This record gives sequence, structure tokens and C-alpha cells, in this order.
Amino acid sequence: MKKKEDICVYCAEPQKTTKDHVPPKSFFPRPKPSNLITVPACADCNSSAGKDEEFFLATFMFSEAGESIAGKKLWDEKLHRMYDKNKGLKRKIAQNLKYSDCVTHSGIYLGRKRTIKQEPKRFENVVSKIVKGLYFFEYDEIIPKTIGVMSSYIQSQEEADEVLKYELNFGTRRWDGIFEYRFNRNEENPEDFIWLMLFYGYAMFWGIGFNKNEINANNTKEI
Repeated sequence: MKKKEDICVYCAEPQKTTKDHVPPKSFFPRPKPSNLITVPACADCNSSAGKDEEFFLATFMFSEAGESIAGKKLWDEKLHRMYDKNKGLKRKIAQNLKYSDCVTHSGIYLGRKRTIKQEPKRFENVVSKIVKGLYFFEYDEIIPKTIGVMSSYIQSQEEADEVLKYELNFGTRRWDGIFEYRFNRNEENPEDFIWLMLFYGYAMFWGIGFNKNEINANNTKEI
């Protein structure tokens, strides 16, 4: 029988595994914390989201997250060089950032703020990978291959309050000003879970599980 250390937490396949950091080590400025989370991952999955992680990180450094202490450190250490060299990344981020009038659902005007045009697939690749890694870390279980992770970027306090209505546990580890998370699952159906993650005190995402087979079945019925 294969040990859990010999099964990739992302593809759930028995593989020769490496240690992958969750969240990515590149999200932390120097000096790196000594208590970073690592999980077993095959070489392909370990590197699969590298470009999306770069995009994710660079994008939020142009938002309020980049004004945080950790954000400024990351920018000074390496991100400004990566941004200057990668013209494609530079152009893409410029297209996605804009200033917009922000108004709550109740009509209260919050002023003009920088907003980010979402790149759902790229953001979801990063968030899904982090959720799968944290799930293994917290529960010592691997999310089955039949279960996917659906995510969303939370862009208002009202959206955050909706998620916080759920009874969520605080993560076993947290790094103030860099990354923290809350989570819970239905113990009768462990594949029914929700995660709330906060990056650099500003960028917030939630992730929930869904059954891929049910989605595929519904799509087949529609056809």
C-alpha cells in the first residue's frame, strides 16, 4: 500500500513526489518563515501553476496589497525586475487594472478605487492548488480526483461578510500581513468544504468543492 507521502495531493495519483510549498514560497518576502507548509506533490503538479502564480502575485502588487509591508518587500526584492523584463506580463496587468467608482449594494459611495479585471481561470488555478494543499495539511486527507475547487475573488466587504456567515475555523498556521485562512467542511460529506483566504491583508478569495461528475452529467443533459 502506498503511503500518503507517495501520493500527489493535487492529482491524487501515486507518484514519485517532491515537497511543494503551500502557499508558494515565492509569496513570502525574505527572510522566509521557518514554518512554511509543505505537501507531497509530483514534479509535474509542483510546477504546473508557476506562470499563473507569477501573474497572480504581480497583479495584486498593483492593488492595495502592494502597499502592505510584505508587498513592498516583495516588489523591492524581485517583482520589479520580473515585471520590467516580462513585457507580456506588463501589458496584461496594465489591461486588467483600472479605476472605478465603488458603491455598496445599499447605495453608499466609497469613492474611486483600483479594481482588477478578473482572470478566472488563472486565479482559480492558483487558489485551487492552495486549497488542495491546505486540505491535506489540515485533515491529512487528499481531495478525491472527482472533486474540483471552484473559487472567486472577493472585491467588497459585503461579499466578505456573506462568506463569514459560515462557521469557519481559523487555520493552524498564519503569517500576519502575508497569508491567513479559515476553513470548514461537512463531516458527513467531507467533499463539501469551504475555504476563505486572505493575501497581504487585502486580496481575499474563497474556494468551495464541487463534484465534477455531477457537473459533467448536467452538461450532458443540456446537450
